[in-house]
Amino acid sequence: MAGGRSHPVGVEVVGLGIMRPRPLARSVPGRRPPGAPAARRRHWRLDSRDVEHGAPSPPETWDEFFSDFYLRAFREAERNARAEEEALAAARLSGCPPDGDLLDVPCGFGRHSVPLAASGLKVTGVDRAQVLLDEAKRRAGSGRWPKFVRADYRDLPMPDESFDAALTLFSSLGYLGDEEDTRALAEIGRVLRPGGRLVIEIMHRDLLVRRFTEHDWHLLGEGRLMLEGRTFDPVSGLAQTTQTLIESSGERESRTFSIRVYTATELLGMLDRAGFAESRCHGDLEGGPFATDTRLVVVATR
Repeated sequence: MAGGRSHPVGVEVVGLGIMRPRPLARSVPGRRPPGAPAARRRHWRLDSRDVEHGAPSPPETWDEFFSDFYLRAFREAERNARAEEEALAAARLSGCPPDGDLLDVPCGFGRHSVPLAASGLKVTGVDRAQVLLDEAKRRAGSGRWPKFVRADYRDLPMPDESFDAALTLFSSLGYLGDEEDTRALAEIGRVLRPGGRLVIEIMHRDLLVRRFTEHDWHLLGEGRLMLEGRTFDPVSGLAQTTQTLIESSGERESRTFSIRVYTATELLGMLDRAGFAESRCHGDLEGGPFATDTRLVVVATR
């Protein structure tokens, strides 16, 4: 599209799908307007669904990532008051009753499920990774709640209308690609009661572009270090990351994965296709305004 192409409503499509006005050609009987060869007459439209998005990593890659590697890298870093604050703020935003049924999906090793259950909510955490669920159960102790279930969030083993609210936090979409992520959203909607809300907290494309760096590192405690190398394709919306965990002994282990990073517009469209009646964007879990320099929090009502 480097040279532009004709559009029937008087715009020219250039570069990465950006439209700019162009003069409308006067109609002359028997003469085709410039740029509309007879052999290629068609009705042009600008539709993000026509863009070829790169594919995220396959399930096998995520199974390898959300494993003992993930626990060794992140479980100690997540033991902080911030996780509890995020969880309780998300529950408030969801409108879940004080003793309501709440779905945390995917729940990982329980960083949100455990404090939510401690607040009095009847929490069910769902995740695909058994090693993370085992750690979540260990953290939860012997109480009745939370309950943990191993399942793919595209196929939840619960009846329709089982929950008052659902949470999908910590950038837990983008692993499957547009169609399968939409399927997961529809499945979460299926198990919500009428009027129930889904709260999504996620990185979005605009913020990633503003803050993107190719290399980064984090101290994990106990003499351990995490190195990250990244690439980002702004056309496909696909980010690739290689994380290298360096143990205090000097031993190294790496994982590479690719994830789809959605715009707010794309995610709202997916929620609409998934059957949600209304979706609103916020910039944080307290309901603050959304902008290109904030995280994306979406509250979707069934």
